[in-house]
Amino acid sequence: MSRNTSLITRAVEFRSDADPGDGLTLSGYAAVFNQDTEISSWEGNFSEKIAKGAFTKTLAERTPVMQFDHGHDPRTGTVPIGVYTELREDTHGLYVAGRLHDNDLVLPIRQAIASGALTGMSFRFRVIQDTWTDEKGRKLDAEAAYDRLYRGEKLARTIREVALSEAGPVVSPAYAGTSVGVRDTNTIITSSQAARRLRLIEL
Repeated sequence: MSRNTSLITRAVEFRSDADPGDGLTLSGYAAVFNQDTEISSWEGNFSEKIAKGAFTKTLAERTPVMQFDHGHDPRTGTVPIGVYTELREDTHGLYVAGRLHDNDLVLPIRQAIASGALTGMSFRFRVIQDTWTDEKGRKLDAEAAYDRLYRGEKLARTIREVALSEAGPVVSPAYAGTSVGVRDTNTIITSSQAARRLRLIEL
């Protein structure tokens, strides 16, 4: 089994609930199942989808932290902006609901969500199990997949299990794959180096 060791992010649209009480509740889908999405990043261009059940184990193990802009906002930093009260998989995807903290730092974020200015949610995770296929539907192991990506071939990836660490609203919810610490698109690496950075082979 191959195991990816890099943290990556994906983003989707979400909505804030019209809470008639205090307006501090948000909810939405942090991930949508079986939806093909075109990923373009340093490791190559490929189609990706998340399989139903990918979050089952991670949700039983821990509750992800709720942060704004992945903790990069200069005002809130890495301090959680709220807490998740519900996380569950259904037929559509990963549904999340939570309560925003009621303080001056979180207030502008809450107002932006309520007004519709913030409509994106991004989640950070590590891939535990995935499968790759070529254009003819043939399965590939991780080494072969990254080698073909390096040569410019178009492949498809299905994420089957993840370790979810953090999720929350973001300013720019473009659905794009990134790897922490490997964000310089001018860096040239070989396919074997890419494979080593993205996964750990368990013997």
